[in-house]
Amino acid sequence: MKRPPSPMQDETLEHIRAFIAEKGYAPTVAELAAKAGVRSFAMQNRLDALEDKGHIKRDPKVARSIRLS
Repeated sequence: MKRPPSPMQDETLEHIRAFIAEKGYAPTVAELAAKAGVRSFAMQNRLDALEDKGHIKRDPKVARSIRLS
């Protein structure tokens, strides 16, 4: 069972959903960070938490590998 995302994580999920719906592929960490107004490091932490909670999956060897679970 997925644990619920925090409000900031939920905002990030919405950005990911909207980006994929518009472009047809996943955003980069830098694109998500720019959209949220945070540094890439902070966005990486959010993505790590979302992955730990089961909301996304990523492949660290592949660019734009964010997938919604």
